[in-house]
Amino acid sequence: MKNRRRTLFVPHSVQWDYLRLVLVAMIAPTFLATACLYYLIWQTVAQEMAIPELIAQVLFPALKQVNQVIMIGLPVVCALIFFSAIHLSHRLAGPIYRLERDLETMAETGDFNRFLRIRPHDHLHSLVAKINRVLRRAREH
Repeated sequence: MKNRRRTLFVPHSVQWDYLRLVLVAMIAPTFLATACLYYLIWQTVAQEMAIPELIAQVLFPALKQVNQVIMIGLPVVCALIFFSAIHLSHRLAGPIYRLERDLETMAETGDFNRFLRIRPHDHLHSLVAKINRVLRRAREH
């Protein structure tokens, strides 16, 4: 594939800001939900202390299963979300980085006879089309 970008992370703050937002949006609710779950379980244990053997027989196996689901499922889900976020941020930050680079080259060289291009699946196609339209009109005048 000729126009495939080789680097997944571009040196642009938009991508890193987006990834930080996704990480916080993943981690904060996860910790909150886990804390609420454990609070609910231990609140139930504290209220039912009259029959601790029954609690130990019923609640601790359930708590073990909850721990297994959290410890196995949570990293998998977080990894999937994070890699999806990397992919989406790459499709946004990559074109911004390329546009900045190409426009800087045009400004330095004064060569306005070329068009800006981004990959077919990247975002910002309408912006690139408008910039190319401005460049085309500037060449005509």
